[in-house]
Amino acid sequence: DTQVADGGAIAIGNGLQNLKQLQQITLNFGRTQVADGGAVAIGSALQHLKQLRQITLVFWDTQVTDGGAIAIGNGLQQLKQLQQIMLYFNNTAVTHETRQTIREALEKPSVRVTMH
Repeated sequence: DTQVADGGAIAIGNGLQNLKQLQQITLNFGRTQVADGGAVAIGSALQHLKQLRQITLVFWDTQVTDGGAIAIGNGLQQLKQLQQIMLYFNNTAVTHETRQTIREALEKPSVRVTMH
């Protein structure tokens, strides 16, 4: 386990907003203390990454709930260039229903979505 919590995720989100030409990113918050506050900050930052084509977000074994997952999904919906999305919410309080809703909102013929 690492000691990264919401404050760290919020700081990363703030920095991400400036990477406007970014095309691919993997953020692994697995086995940290990140909760909805951090997930909301990441979700908010994602909408600024208009050139993003591939993203992997790992939140397994964190404190993220449906609210944080929905914020991530909302941020990803703003990205029209995305081709591949991999989201990991294993061992969290994110419900199956929320995962399915996010997947359905993000899936398009040109976008491959993998959700765990």
